[in-house]
Amino acid sequence: MLVGKINGGKRQKLLVTIRNVKGTKMVDFRLHQTADDGELVGTPAGVSLTVDQVDQAIALLQEAKRVIASEAR
Repeated sequence: MLVGKINGGKRQKLLVTIRNVKGTKMVDFRLHQTADDGELVGTPAGVSLTVDQVDQAIALLQEAKRVIASEAR
């Protein structure tokens, strides 16, 4: 199930989806390229996280954002 997309340029998008991997629901972050026919094609570049790992990733992203903001001052 598609949750959302982040534009990464003219021909790339990061898609966030929920998928079932061996009976476990995972949040998948995967880079997709736009093919010549306009269709998005998944690449090997990506990661799948469990729900617990998503919480950890959010905390790390928030910390990275805080560090960057404090360095900009």
